[in-house]
Formats: sequence, C-alpha cells, structure tokens
Amino acid sequence: MRAETIKGALRAGLAALGLAAAGAAVAEEIDIRTGVDVMLRNQSPVSAFHYVTTTVDIGGGFHLGQSVYSAAWGDAGGLFIGGFEGFKRFQITDATSIDVGGFIGGGGGAVVVLGDGLMTKPQVTLNQAFASGFMAHVGVGWTRVTGSAINTPSLTFAVSRATELELDLGNTGNRPASGVIISAAKGLGRYYYPVNASRRNGAGVMKPMYLVGGEFTFRDIANDRLEVFVSAVGAAHGDGAGYAEWLAWPRYYTAPFFGGRLRGFADVGVGFAGGGDVDTGGGLMLAASAGLEARLLGGFHAEAGVMGLTAPTGDFNVAAAFVRGALRFDDPSGESFGGDGAPARHWQASTGLSYQFSHPGFRAPGHPFTGNDPLLVESGVDLFFGDHFYVNGAGYTVVDGMAGGFAMGAVGLGMTFPVSERFAVSGEVFGGAAAGGGIATSGGVIWGGKAELDYKLSDRFSLSAGVGKWYSRGGAQPLTLHGAVKIPFTTFHAN
Repeated sequence: MRAETIKGALRAGLAALGLAAAGAAVAEEIDIRTGVDVMLRNQSPVSAFHYVTTTVDIGGGFHLGQSVYSAAWGDAGGLFIGGFEGFKRFQITDATSIDVGGFIGGGGGAVVVLGDGLMTKPQVTLNQAFASGFMAHVGVGWTRVTGSAINTPSLTFAVSRATELELDLGNTGNRPASGVIISAAKGLGRYYYPVNASRRNGAGVMKPMYLVGGEFTFRDIANDRLEVFVSAVGAAHGDGAGYAEWLAWPRYYTAPFFGGRLRGFADVGVGFAGGGDVDTGGGLMLAASAGLEARLLGGFHAEAGVMGLTAPTGDFNVAAAFVRGALRFDDPSGESFGGDGAPARHWQASTGLSYQFSHPGFRAPGHPFTGNDPLLVESGVDLFFGDHFYVNGAGYTVVDGMAGGFAMGAVGLGMTFPVSERFAVSGEVFGGAAAGGGIATSGGVIWGGKAELDYKLSDRFSLSAGVGKWYSRGGAQPLTLHGAVKIPFTTFHAN
C-alpha cells in the first residue's frame, strides 16, 4: 500500500510544482471562476459538483491555480475535494477561446468516498467573453474519484471574472493601491442551535454545535461600505463532528456611530456544507446575518452578531450566534473605518503534501484500513508581523491512503529565522479541527506543531521540508512529514 501512496505523492507533487511555476509570474490579475459540473452517469448520490477556481496566467497561454469542489445536487452534502487546476488556452478570436487541461486533487465526505479520494478531471472548455473582464464557459470532461463509484463523463457550465488584486510577488516595499484590496483577515467562532434538524441517518435530531474557522474580506479601495467575504468553518465541539461549511457573498456596513467606535453590518451568504450526521441534502447552504463591529486598537476589531442558515435541499435549519476577531488592513491605527490603509503587508502562500503515519488507535475501532498511511494536499498562508513572527492558516484534503473524506483545518502561530543566505528554519504551533475517513479524532478538535527547513530558490519561491505531530481527543496522534513550495507576496492597502 505504501508503494501506492508514493505513486499518489508523485501525481499530486507534479501538480504542486505546477502551482509553484505560477509563482514565477507577477500575479496581479487573478481569474476567479465559479460553475457546476453535471454528472452524466447516475453512479452515486452526487448529481453535480459546484466549484470555485482561482488561476493566474503564467505566460504562453498556460494558466495554473487551485480549485475547491463541493457536492451541489443529489444527496451528498459535505463532499468536498480540493486540489490543483491547470490548462492551456488557445485563442480563436479576440472574444472566443478553448481551454485544454484538467484538475487533480482529493477529498471526500458524505460516505461517498470509501477509499483513497483522489480526483482527476481532464477537460476541454469553450470560452466566450461577454463583458469587461467576464467570460462564460461550457465544456466536457471526465470526472473520476478513486474509492468511490464516480467515474463518468461530465458537462461543465461556468462564469469567470478577471480581477486586479493589489499584490506583488516577493517581499516588496509599499506602493499606492488603486483596485481591489484585501481589507481584513479574521478568526471566528460560531454557536449553532439546530431547529428541528434531523440527522442524516434518521436517528433523532441534531444537538447544538460549536464551530471555528476563518474569513477574508475584499473591497474596492474607493468604497469602505461594501465588502465581499469568504468564510470557512468546521465543527470543533458538540454535535456534528465532521461538518464543514464555506460561504461567500457581499456584506454592507452602516456609517459609524457612538463616537465613531461602532458600525453595524448585514450580509447574505451562499455556499456549501455538510458532513458527519448533518443532513444538508445536496449541500447548498443559504445564510443571512447582522451584527456590530467595534474598533479596538492598532487596527484590531471585534465583531458579534446573529445569523440564520438553511439547507434548502436537506433538513438542516440553524439559529446561530458568532464572534469574530479581525485585523483590518484598511484601519492601521484604529482611528477610523475605511481609513488611509495600512502599510504593505508581507505574506507567504504554501502548497504541498503531508504524509501522516498511521499507528495503533489512529483509526476508529472496527475501521477496515488500519494500516494505511494517508497522504494529504496541504495549502496554507502565513501573515507576517515583522521579519520573524507570523500567524498561519492551513487546510488539508486527502488524496491517498484509504481515508477518503478525511480533512483538516488549522490556525497557528509561528516564527522563522534565517541560518544562511538561502536556508531558514521555522516552527509553529497550531489548533483546529479534523474529521472523516475513519480517523479517530473524537469530535474534531486537534492541536500540534511542526518544524520546517526552507531553501530559498529565488526571491519569489522556496522549497520546504518538515516534520510535525498533532494530537486529538480520540486516539489519533500521528507523526507527519511535510514537503511544500512557499511563495512570498506583498499586499497593498493605501491610496
């Protein structure tokens, strides 16, 4: 089995190296695509996937990036697959083109994937530009997920938008921002009170759930009253172990009041969710929320509010409360909402693989694949405070090791120090949630740490190797190996 895992590592590793190549170009223009893949064979509870893809043009018509696929129709809410997307674009006319490429990644959930969880999708797409920056896509592909019954031709329908995001690759100096900025990074906690929500397996109703996660917001530099948010959370305590959810849509803010220290907000969200015993049907989620934001010190803000969520194709309706801690890049001093903006911020994106060694107690009792070592795609981002200290967020989806559906999400604190012109060492501690694939996490909460050695290939990317260990309230506490490409970049927030 470990030979098969090595093969999986090679397949996913090639995709990771492809994304590193994307880091060799100045990626100010990012193409964001959202669409659906309709399965043409009725082989599983999944009738269609929804996907979000972000890619960059690295030159010569080649585009590389990452995608997240979610079950969108059928009865498989909670099936999530993440990985790498790439294609070659052939221009036919100024407005019409054809993309030839595909996706490789992994994941699972909703008891659809009982094996490795590796997904591959070769695809050909016809593209038509129809407005400034917008493009419509229709295509055909072949979707296969190992360890499941999914092995079918598929049709894809999508729309994309090319967006100028205010960032440069490498650790550069400050410059004015004129387009779309990253306005805030947030950590969040939610309390869900299910309202007459039955379990997927029909055994009673759902009990309260506690979730943790994160959020990024984006806005035009000239408009501080309207933002777009993207949030992701996972169950960490209470009921619903294995549940994961992401939402996105606009958020509107009021004018400041109470001496300029407070402002209200309201938003609606559309996304996908499921996992564990939560019955979200096909996976579609709708949400609405309202609350207050308070300015604290040095650009740190606190938010609190209430929200309602529903799964229109399932049986999951929720009344919820939430708190968020925000670092607002457009309010560096804590003196005004939507101020002149903070100085340039230094970040580091990473993408690679995590090999997790199984051990006695790693799998839940009675699981048939006790001796298999999972291999996961690892994607993360570090936000630096000074030259050495950073906060980290990372997500993991499985591609091999007979653990389809296993996923992890974590946030942490780290520090890095150069030991020579090209080498640096780093270490971090983290906490988060993990569940699925028969791994014995007992409710989802995990904590751990890792150490890495980085080799700087250029100012725009480094190679990294590391070792770590994480713990859970169940029996899982594996030793982990990590290999990644790290890509530094700088964001700009001031006029």
